[in-house]
Amino acid sequence: MQYRPFLSAVGLCALTVWSASAHAQFADKRNTATLYLQAGVAERDARALTIGSTIPMDWKTFWWGHPVTAHWDMSLSAWNSDRMEREGSRTIAVVGLVPTLRFHSKSQYPWFVEAGLGGYVSSKLYESREKRFSTAFNFGTHIGVGYFTGMRRENEWSVRLEHLSNASIKRPNPGENFVQLRYARHF
Repeated sequence: MQYRPFLSAVGLCALTVWSASAHAQFADKRNTATLYLQAGVAERDARALTIGSTIPMDWKTFWWGHPVTAHWDMSLSAWNSDRMEREGSRTIAVVGLVPTLRFHSKSQYPWFVEAGLGGYVSSKLYESREKRFSTAFNFGTHIGVGYFTGMRRENEWSVRLEHLSNASIKRPNPGENFVQLRYARHF
C-alpha cells in the first residue's frame, strides 16, 4: 500500500516518455542534431575526409514564406595533399567551428540551401604542390544544397563548395577551394 503512489508516479513517467518517443518517431527531424561524414577534393591535388556534428541553434525566422534555421557545424578533418615530388604527400588535422544558416523549401519539399562562415585551425601549415598557407588559423565560407530522405527526413545528403583562406591576415594567402559531399544522420 505504501508503494502505490510511487508506482503510480513511475508509471506516469514511463507513459510520458513512451508518448514523447512515439511522437518523436514520426516527427520531422530536419532541425535536430546530426553526426556526419564528408569527403572532398580541392582544385588540384588535395583531399579531405571529415567527421562532424551539427547542433541546432534556438533561432528560426521566415524569408519569403520559407523557414530559415541556424546551426553550429563542428568538424575534425584530415587534409591530404601532394607536395613537391621529392617530399611526397602530407596529411594535417583541421578543426572547424562554423555557424550556418539554412534556407528550407516549404515543408512538403525536402530541399534546402545553406551558407556559413567560420574558423578553422590546422595542426600544421597547409601545403600542396602549388600552394602554401602562411597561417594555421583560417576562415572558411561555404554554400551548399541538400536533400532530406527517410520517413522522418532523418537522412541528409548535400553538396558544398567551400573556400578557405586567412583573409589576408598574413601573406601569402593563396586560399583553397573544396567540393564536398556530405551524408548526415539526424537524431
